[in-house]
Amino acid sequence: MDQHVNENHSELSRKDKQQKIFREIRSWVVMLLSAIAMAILLNSTIIAQAQVDESSMENTLFDNERLIVDKITYRFTKPKRGDIIIFLKYENKGNILSEILRSAENLFNIFRKNHEEELHKRLVKRVIGVEGDEIDIQDGYVYLNGEPLEEPYAKGDTLSGVFHLPVKVGKNQLFVLGDNRMVSSDSREFGLVDIRQVEGKAVFRVYPLNQIGVLK
Repeated sequence: MDQHVNENHSELSRKDKQQKIFREIRSWVVMLLSAIAMAILLNSTIIAQAQVDESSMENTLFDNERLIVDKITYRFTKPKRGDIIIFLKYENKGNILSEILRSAENLFNIFRKNHEEELHKRLVKRVIGVEGDEIDIQDGYVYLNGEPLEEPYAKGDTLSGVFHLPVKVGKNQLFVLGDNRMVSSDSREFGLVDIRQVEGKAVFRVYPLNQIGVLK
Protein backbone atom coordinates (compact mmCIF):
# COMPACT_ATOMS: atom_id res chain seq x y z
CA MET A 1 0.00 0.00 0.00
CA ASP A 2 2.71 2.46 1.02
CA GLN A 3 4.72 1.58 -2.09
CA HIS A 4 1.69 2.27 -4.29
CA VAL A 5 1.16 5.66 -2.62
CA ASN A 6 4.82 6.54 -3.06
CA GLU A 7 4.67 5.63 -6.75
CA ASN A 8 1.61 7.83 -7.24
CA HIS A 9 3.33 10.65 -5.39
CA SER A 10 6.44 10.29 -7.58
CA GLU A 11 4.30 10.30 -10.71
CA LEU A 12 2.53 13.47 -9.56
CA SER A 13 5.88 15.09 -8.77
CA ARG A 14 7.19 14.30 -12.27
CA LYS A 15 4.06 15.75 -13.84
CA ASP A 16 4.34 18.88 -11.68
CA LYS A 17 7.97 19.33 -12.74
CA GLN A 18 7.09 18.83 -16.40
CA GLN A 19 4.25 21.34 -16.17
CA LYS A 20 6.52 23.82 -14.41
CA ILE A 21 9.18 23.45 -17.12
CA PHE A 22 6.53 23.81 -19.83
CA ARG A 23 5.13 26.97 -18.19
CA GLU A 24 8.63 28.44 -17.93
CA ILE A 25 9.42 27.67 -21.59
CA ARG A 26 6.08 29.14 -22.64
CA SER A 27 6.81 32.27 -20.63
CA TRP A 28 10.21 32.71 -22.32
CA VAL A 29 8.68 32.17 -25.77
CA VAL A 30 5.98 34.76 -25.09
CA MET A 31 8.59 37.25 -23.85
CA LEU A 32 10.79 36.64 -26.91
CA LEU A 33 7.92 37.04 -29.35
CA SER A 34 6.76 40.20 -27.54
CA ALA A 35 10.27 41.66 -27.73
CA ILE A 36 10.49 40.88 -31.46
CA ALA A 37 7.06 42.43 -32.07
CA MET A 38 8.03 45.55 -30.12
CA ALA A 39 11.32 45.84 -32.03
CA ILE A 40 9.47 45.59 -35.34
CA LEU A 41 6.90 48.19 -34.27
CA LEU A 42 9.48 50.66 -32.98
CA ASN A 43 11.72 50.08 -35.98
CA SER A 44 8.87 50.81 -38.36
CA THR A 45 7.08 53.78 -36.80
CA ILE A 46 9.32 55.73 -34.41
CA ILE A 47 13.02 55.06 -34.77
CA ALA A 48 15.16 52.61 -36.68
CA GLN A 49 18.72 51.49 -37.06
CA ALA A 50 20.52 51.71 -40.39
CA GLN A 51 23.92 50.51 -41.51
CA VAL A 52 26.16 52.50 -43.84
CA ASP A 53 27.28 50.47 -46.84
CA GLU A 54 30.35 51.31 -48.92
CA SER A 55 31.99 54.73 -49.04
CA SER A 56 29.54 57.11 -50.72
CA MET A 57 29.16 59.31 -47.61
CA GLU A 58 32.82 59.66 -46.60
CA ASN A 59 34.20 61.59 -44.81
CA THR A 60 30.96 62.11 -42.88
CA LEU A 61 30.00 58.44 -42.61
CA PHE A 62 32.06 55.32 -43.16
CA ASP A 63 31.32 51.74 -44.19
CA ASN A 64 29.62 49.58 -41.51
CA GLU A 65 28.80 52.47 -39.19
CA ARG A 66 25.44 52.15 -37.43
CA LEU A 67 22.96 55.03 -37.32
CA ILE A 68 19.79 55.91 -35.47
CA VAL A 69 17.08 57.13 -37.82
CA ASP A 70 14.34 59.54 -36.69
CA LYS A 71 11.13 58.39 -38.38
CA ILE A 72 8.78 60.85 -36.66
CA THR A 73 9.98 64.30 -37.76
CA TYR A 74 9.14 63.89 -41.44
CA ARG A 75 5.57 63.00 -40.58
CA PHE A 76 5.12 66.68 -39.65
CA THR A 77 7.76 68.52 -41.69
CA LYS A 78 9.56 67.99 -44.98
CA PRO A 79 13.29 67.28 -45.29
CA LYS A 80 15.54 70.34 -45.35
CA ARG A 81 18.74 71.10 -47.22
CA GLY A 82 21.68 69.48 -45.48
CA ASP A 83 19.65 66.68 -43.85
CA ILE A 84 21.13 63.19 -44.10
CA ILE A 85 18.24 60.96 -45.05
CA ILE A 86 17.51 57.25 -45.37
CA PHE A 87 15.28 56.37 -48.31
CA LEU A 88 14.13 53.40 -50.31
CA LYS A 89 15.70 53.30 -53.75
CA TYR A 90 13.05 51.33 -55.59
CA GLU A 91 9.78 51.96 -53.78
CA ASN A 92 7.69 54.28 -51.65
CA LYS A 93 7.64 53.59 -47.91
CA GLY A 94 3.84 53.10 -47.94
CA ASN A 95 1.55 53.20 -44.92
CA ILE A 96 2.35 52.06 -41.38
CA LEU A 97 1.29 48.49 -42.13
CA SER A 98 3.63 48.37 -45.13
CA GLU A 99 6.46 49.70 -42.96
CA ILE A 100 5.80 47.07 -40.27
CA LEU A 101 5.80 44.24 -42.82
CA ARG A 102 8.96 45.56 -44.49
CA SER A 103 10.66 45.95 -41.12
CA ALA A 104 9.75 42.37 -40.19
CA GLU A 105 11.12 41.06 -43.49
CA ASN A 106 14.38 42.92 -43.00
CA LEU A 107 14.66 41.81 -39.38
CA PHE A 108 14.30 38.12 -40.21
CA ASN A 109 16.46 38.56 -43.32
CA ILE A 110 19.54 39.10 -41.12
CA PHE A 111 19.53 35.39 -40.30
CA ARG A 112 19.97 34.46 -43.94
CA LYS A 113 23.32 33.79 -45.57
CA ASN A 114 23.27 36.96 -47.66
CA HIS A 115 21.89 39.19 -44.93
CA GLU A 116 23.92 42.15 -46.14
CA GLU A 117 21.66 42.33 -49.21
CA GLU A 118 18.47 43.86 -47.81
CA LEU A 119 15.22 42.84 -49.39
CA HIS A 120 14.34 46.53 -49.70
CA LYS A 121 17.36 48.57 -50.75
CA ARG A 122 18.04 51.64 -48.62
CA LEU A 123 20.38 54.51 -49.41
CA VAL A 124 21.96 57.16 -47.19
CA LYS A 125 22.43 60.55 -48.87
CA ARG A 126 22.43 64.27 -48.11
CA VAL A 127 19.61 66.57 -49.24
CA ILE A 128 20.98 69.25 -51.58
CA GLY A 129 17.84 70.63 -53.19
CA VAL A 130 14.22 70.86 -52.05
CA GLU A 131 10.99 71.91 -53.72
CA GLY A 132 11.48 75.01 -55.89
CA ASP A 133 15.30 74.85 -55.95
CA GLU A 134 17.23 74.83 -59.21
CA ILE A 135 20.28 72.57 -59.15
CA ASP A 136 23.18 72.61 -61.58
CA ILE A 137 26.71 71.21 -61.62
CA GLN A 138 29.52 73.05 -63.33
CA ASP A 139 33.31 72.77 -63.19
CA GLY A 140 33.20 70.33 -60.26
CA TYR A 141 30.86 72.46 -58.10
CA VAL A 142 27.16 72.39 -57.20
CA TYR A 143 25.13 75.49 -58.00
CA LEU A 144 21.99 76.15 -55.97
CA ASN A 145 19.63 78.71 -57.49
CA GLY A 146 22.46 80.12 -59.56
CA GLU A 147 24.96 80.45 -56.71
CA PRO A 148 27.85 78.08 -55.89
CA LEU A 149 26.94 76.00 -52.83
CA GLU A 150 29.26 75.97 -49.83
CA GLU A 151 29.85 72.32 -48.99
CA PRO A 152 32.46 71.74 -46.28
CA TYR A 153 31.29 68.12 -46.02
CA ALA A 154 31.93 67.26 -49.69
CA LYS A 155 34.87 65.05 -50.68
CA GLY A 156 36.25 65.35 -54.21
CA ASP A 157 34.96 67.21 -57.26
CA THR A 158 31.25 67.04 -58.05
CA LEU A 159 30.93 65.84 -61.62
CA SER A 160 27.69 65.68 -63.56
CA GLY A 161 26.14 62.31 -64.43
CA VAL A 162 23.56 60.87 -66.79
CA PHE A 163 20.67 62.82 -65.25
CA HIS A 164 20.04 66.01 -67.23
CA LEU A 165 20.96 69.27 -65.46
CA PRO A 166 20.08 71.94 -64.60
CA VAL A 167 16.89 70.72 -62.97
CA LYS A 168 14.18 72.41 -60.94
CA VAL A 169 13.10 70.33 -57.99
CA GLY A 170 9.37 69.67 -58.17
CA LYS A 171 6.69 69.38 -55.50
CA ASN A 172 7.45 66.68 -52.91
CA GLN A 173 10.79 65.91 -54.54
CA LEU A 174 14.42 66.08 -53.39
CA PHE A 175 17.79 66.27 -55.09
CA VAL A 176 20.31 64.21 -53.11
CA LEU A 177 24.06 63.62 -53.27
CA GLY A 178 26.52 61.48 -51.38
CA ASP A 179 29.31 63.42 -49.65
CA ASN A 180 31.99 61.37 -51.43
CA ARG A 181 31.24 62.81 -54.84
CA MET A 182 33.63 60.74 -56.95
CA VAL A 183 32.06 57.38 -56.01
CA SER A 184 28.48 58.13 -54.95
CA SER A 185 25.45 56.87 -56.85
CA ASP A 186 22.86 59.58 -56.29
CA SER A 187 20.52 62.03 -58.05
CA ARG A 188 23.14 62.52 -60.77
CA GLU A 189 22.37 58.93 -61.75
CA PHE A 190 18.78 58.10 -60.74
CA GLY A 191 17.27 61.59 -60.64
CA LEU A 192 14.98 63.21 -58.11
CA VAL A 193 13.76 61.35 -55.03
CA ASP A 194 10.08 61.39 -54.13
CA ILE A 195 9.45 62.32 -50.49
CA ARG A 196 7.28 59.19 -50.23
CA GLN A 197 10.47 57.14 -50.56
CA VAL A 198 12.04 58.77 -47.49
CA GLU A 199 11.97 56.68 -44.31
CA GLY A 200 13.60 59.18 -41.97
CA LYS A 201 16.45 61.42 -40.96
CA ALA A 202 19.77 59.99 -39.77
CA VAL A 203 20.40 61.81 -36.50
CA PHE A 204 22.88 59.83 -34.39
CA ARG A 205 25.83 57.47 -34.86
CA VAL A 206 25.92 54.58 -32.38
CA TYR A 207 28.78 52.54 -33.82
CA PRO A 208 31.77 52.46 -33.74
CA LEU A 209 31.86 53.40 -30.08
CA ASN A 210 34.68 55.92 -30.50
CA GLN A 211 32.56 57.83 -33.04
CA ILE A 212 29.28 58.02 -31.12
CA GLY A 213 27.58 61.35 -31.60
CA VAL A 214 25.06 63.60 -33.35
CA LEU A 215 25.33 63.75 -37.15
CA LYS A 216 25.92 67.06 -38.94
